[in-house]
Amino acid sequence: MAIGTAVAAAPLAARQHHGHGVAAPAPAAKHQAYLAPHEFATLRILCDLILPADDTSPAASATGASEYIDRLCRGSVRIARTYDGGLVWLDATCAKLHGVPFREAAEGQRIAILEKIAYPEKTPPEWQAGAVFFDWVRKMTLDGYYTSPAGYRDVGYQGGKGMTTYQVPEEALRQALSRWKP
Repeated sequence: MAIGTAVAAAPLAARQHHGHGVAAPAPAAKHQAYLAPHEFATLRILCDLILPADDTSPAASATGASEYIDRLCRGSVRIARTYDGGLVWLDATCAKLHGVPFREAAEGQRIAILEKIAYPEKTPPEWQAGAVFFDWVRKMTLDGYYTSPAGYRDVGYQGGKGMTTYQVPEEALRQALSRWKP
C-alpha cells in the first residue's frame, strides 16, 4: 500500500453510510516516527548542514524536511534500510575519529566527515557506504525542502492556484473544429 493511501482512505471509510446514521469523521492520522529520537536528531543536523538557514530562507529542518524523510522511511523498506545503515555508519565513523556520535561532534568535525563523502568520485573506498548514504540524504533533504511553502517561495512557484474561469485556447478550438465533419 502506498504511503498516504491508508491515511487518505480512513476518512472515506468513516463517511460511508452503513444504515446506522452518519458516521463521525475519523480522527486525523498522527505521525508515527520511524527513526529513534537520537537518529532523528542526527537527521535534523544533516538536513541543516545540507541546507542551512540564510537571510531569506529557513533551514531544511524548519520546513519539515526531516519529518518528510522519516515518513518515507516508515513507508519504504529500501529507504528505511538505507537510513538505518547510514546513520549507524555515520555515528560509528564519527566515534572512531572523534570519540562521540555525529550529533555530539563539533560542527567542524561533522563537516570534515561530510566533505569526505560529499563527492563519491573522490571518496576513499572504505568510505563509499557513507557516500551512498549522504547522496540519499542530500537528495531527499532537497525534495522535502522544495516541496514545502518555504521552498516554493525560494523558487517563485506560482502553481496550485484555482482558476476562476476556463477558456479553451483559440488554437485548440480551431484544431478540433478542423477535424470535425458533420
